[in-house]
Amino acid sequence: MDSRGLVFPGGQPAEKARLLVEYEKLARDGMGDLSAFSEDDLRALSRLHDRRLDYYREERRMHFGAFALAGLAFVILLPALAAAPEMFVPLAVAEALLFALLVPYTFVYRRYEENLRRMMGDAMLLENAIHLREEARAQSLEEAPLRPA
Repeated sequence: MDSRGLVFPGGQPAEKARLLVEYEKLARDGMGDLSAFSEDDLRALSRLHDRRLDYYREERRMHFGAFALAGLAFVILLPALAAAPEMFVPLAVAEALLFALLVPYTFVYRRYEENLRRMMGDAMLLENAIHLREEARAQSLEEAPLRPA
């Protein structure tokens, strides 16, 4: 999956399973109508979603690490800029490049964070739909009349 959320960025599989097609639609629509799915389908959709969520979490960690390292380099080089007048130009160029990297990267990281939070909300919607089905099944079993054998 790439940063745009495409599950198969290098090319689509020859044939997609029905639930994968449905999952891609639901992910685009923010987990719209889940009432059309069975409890087993909802569990499978939840597993697909959890895998995608794990990917985004790992991607977020990687981006945070890169952001933190660039910020740390910026802060470490700042005192050296004032302390070494003979290296002012190269250090100033390095600082300017790091700053030019950090500003747009703030928005990249923010996009990952927002996507992850939206997906966490979607995971809660899936879990809620599964539990509603379980509760409905349990209630229907309680209300079923006993039949003599």
